[in-house]
Amino acid sequence: MKVSNLTCTIIAVVACAAIIFSCGEKKSDKHNESGATDPVANQAEEQSDAEASTGQFPAAELPYSDSQIKEQVYDEYGKRTIRIDKDESLSFPNLVQNKNKCFVVMSKKDYYMYVYEAQGADTVMVARYDCCFALKKGNKERQGDMRTPHTTMDNPFTLTEIVDASSWDHDFGDGRGSIKAYGHWFHRLDTHGHKGIGIHGSTNNRESVPGRASEGCIRLLDEDIIDFKEHYAHVGMKVVIKAEEVDDLPFEVKAMKKQNINRKRHLDPAKCLTNEQIGNSTPTKAPSAKVEKSDPDSKNKTLEELGGQDTGQMEDDNVPALKVENTGENKTLEELKGK
Repeated sequence: MKVSNLTCTIIAVVACAAIIFSCGEKKSDKHNESGATDPVANQAEEQSDAEASTGQFPAAELPYSDSQIKEQVYDEYGKRTIRIDKDESLSFPNLVQNKNKCFVVMSKKDYYMYVYEAQGADTVMVARYDCCFALKKGNKERQGDMRTPHTTMDNPFTLTEIVDASSWDHDFGDGRGSIKAYGHWFHRLDTHGHKGIGIHGSTNNRESVPGRASEGCIRLLDEDIIDFKEHYAHVGMKVVIKAEEVDDLPFEVKAMKKQNINRKRHLDPAKCLTNEQIGNSTPTKAPSAKVEKSDPDSKNKTLEELGGQDTGQMEDDNVPALKVENTGENKTLEELKGK
């Protein structure tokens, strides 16, 4: 039986439409079990698409900072730490449409903590803070290794608890004794097996932000940890800490360009210091700062009082597990359930 040209054309059009529809389904929004859109999963897919097209992480689309902006090694209380030029903090709570859709992305290379919100097909930067990571570069492997863990967009960490840490003490073993060190709030993270990691303030260690000086946690300035808690943080929030070699992700580049956000630090990964270079360098002596001692008569909870043992471990392992009641309803554990 002969088939007319018109019939062939119709068949071809229908086949093409089916293919296009099938591809379109793959690009639809990711949803979790509750049916809510998962912004982190959507951005992870966008990142994967960029990698698939190039075979590697996308090259930096934003210019690197001036060569004068660089990591510098300091001797701080007998330890080699990293300091780098400070930048202004940015916070735009008026841009937030739904706090429960906010998520965090940190750059271990550029020493920033960004807060984004997924707004429909767009991603908006709603805050940016300077931050301080652990003394050593690389991914955390074991307790007390002085490293901050990192992860990827398709396997984010989760904020599990927000705790009043204003009375917490810590002895860094640097001769200052037990001092206040956490700012007002501690945001505990589930980092896939590493206990005690969180985002907190920098009381008595303000000059370490931005840089590398902690024992595993992420430090913000004390005023920034308050701003983060008040405007953006919520239990169930997804947190991505990028590895040192990972640059801006595609949605980050898009947001910074669209919002015309400038920054002081965007380091060329090839020019960043390695752990070996840090260890072999001659450090600059950091000036001593006034230490805010704890009130000896105050009811500060020690590890012993909390039933723990003071084993001399690091800050990331000794954070007391105190709970406080969080105000407001947080539906994020359902809405932003990670893989």
